[in-house]
Amino acid sequence: MMNNGKKRILIVEDDREMRALLKDFFEEDGFEINSVSDGSEAFRKIAREPFDLIITDIRMPGLTGLDILPGIKKLQPEVSIIVITAFGSEEVRRKAFDRGATAYLEKPIVFNQLRMLVHEMVF
Repeated sequence: MMNNGKKRILIVEDDREMRALLKDFFEEDGFEINSVSDGSEAFRKIAREPFDLIITDIRMPGLTGLDILPGIKKLQPEVSIIVITAFGSEEVRRKAFDRGATAYLEKPIVFNQLRMLVHEMVF
């Protein structure tokens, strides 16, 4: 699942600023980053390309992060998935894990915590 020796991350986030921030943050760490703004775009990418890790927001227009989790696992069963949300609850957390999430984080994101989590999952 490597391309040019770089681990590949797909970021699924509807907020343009957050998407750009995550992209820049992980590119600086040497990852190859693809980013999309909704669940439908994510499915198209995942169906065509392998990823080492997927980071997805939950609340997005159209297909939500919770909606796409089972489909991601069907297309790429081994991929790790980090779910992030600003609208967390114990019920949302449980649903995320039940549908295939590997990790769950609530916004605001602590970037060093996210970095450590990503490195644990892909290396």
